Amino acid sequence: MPPEHFARITWSDEQVLRGLPETMETIDSAWTEGTEVGHDDAWSLICHFDVPPSEQGNPSARVRFPVAEAPHDALQAGARLRLFERGTRCFATVETVE
Repeated sequence: MPPEHFARITWSDEQVLRGLPETMETIDSAWTEGTEVGHDDAWSLICHFDVPPSEQGNPSARVRFPVAEAPHDALQAGARLRLFERGTRCFATVETVE
């Protein structure tokens, strides 16, 4: 299994207004920094939360790409990704901190 990395997720203002996910895990499309959203350059990103985002606000999570072919180096400390929010069709920001 690919390694998990600790990350900080900042949800869009619209997602905060609508309510954050009430689940302990999400799997959504993410784009690495410098890639254009909407192209085939998205990767599935698994976000695992110790406490659901609905209870912790803009949360911390453990994140990982589920496939070996993904750009795992894009999850190094300080990396930023854009995470698709299904409910709003906006994007959250994921910043890897370790």
